[in-house]
Amino acid sequence: MLKKFLSAMAIGCAFWACDRGAATAPTPTTPTTSKATPVDYTLGRTMNAILGRGINLGNSWDSEGADDAGWGNPIRDTDFAVIKAAGFNSVRIPVRWQSNSDYGTHTVDPDRLNGVLNHIRLALANGLAVVVNFHHYVDLNCAGGGGNKPDGSKCTYNEAEFTAEKAHFLALWAQVAAAMGEFEDNQVVLEILNEPIIPDAKLVDQLMTEAYNVIRTFAPGKTIMFEAYHAAKFADIESLHLPLDGNIIFSGHYYEPYTYSHQGLGYECKGDAALVSTASSDLKYYATLAYEHYPDVNGIDHVPLNMGEFGVAGGDAGYCNPGPSNSGKTYWVKNAAKAAIDNGMSFHYWSFGQTSGFDAYNTGSEHWYTGFPEALIF
Repeated sequence: MLKKFLSAMAIGCAFWACDRGAATAPTPTTPTTSKATPVDYTLGRTMNAILGRGINLGNSWDSEGADDAGWGNPIRDTDFAVIKAAGFNSVRIPVRWQSNSDYGTHTVDPDRLNGVLNHIRLALANGLAVVVNFHHYVDLNCAGGGGNKPDGSKCTYNEAEFTAEKAHFLALWAQVAAAMGEFEDNQVVLEILNEPIIPDAKLVDQLMTEAYNVIRTFAPGKTIMFEAYHAAKFADIESLHLPLDGNIIFSGHYYEPYTYSHQGLGYECKGDAALVSTASSDLKYYATLAYEHYPDVNGIDHVPLNMGEFGVAGGDAGYCNPGPSNSGKTYWVKNAAKAAIDNGMSFHYWSFGQTSGFDAYNTGSEHWYTGFPEALIF
């Protein structure tokens, strides 16, 4: 089946796709009714509970280069034992699958695939479930009109280029999803695309649907994770038409306010003077939206939610002066983690190792930074 699929993608059209063409949260309210079609999300909720409290292994397989060492932060075999011992339930492994892939045959670099599979095996051997995704698909986003080109100019939508990149994306997903058949369905979650920045919500919705169809074809029992446009904003869940499939999770990323969490990364260094935490009300509102648009048949729950990234660049790992203090960083992080738990969400902190000041663990001196992992495991 996979070979036939790749042949179909080579001529630019999957068999099901040929005929297809950070706002501030308001005060939350608790809905009593929903006009949406209820779905039995038992399978998705069960997998979401397995994910529980997790952490990202970022700036590794998602880096530029031939392997996971492109940005000097390779995943080490020992990392999984450290993460498990701290009390985490899962890891999220971002992957730049398109790196060194063959556009002629639409195939993943076999060395990359084998490397990621080996790290998934190590995670599972240490009792950690895994979320694996497509990360930093710059060319796909750019062809869809999102982001900037290498020369710094703004990307604009190009139908021919987007169609070609989408065909490649779907074909790679077919191969990756098939390879994940090595693992049990309750061990690995497949996340469609990290932080889509294509500015057209309809285009992102269609892309997610088509990718879902591919993944479900080649990984029929795996939980599939969706993100919305605007780089995975929770509040944009209503922009998607999620399938009537109870084995899915919706993931959002949360760094509000960026003026605190991203100091030195495009935002002014103000230290704790910029500290604000509204996670409690924000995540409650996002759960309300999920219920409004994707209620469970039990009348209480909704499509399972995951906070796939959140964190602060600061503390001992930061380089902004002044930057967020250790106490300010851990206060913000703990509030966000607690809000996720209070609203039934799984989460994955960004990130474990060297990640531009978001680091929770110092891989050089082998110790957790001040306040970690307690800010996440409590």
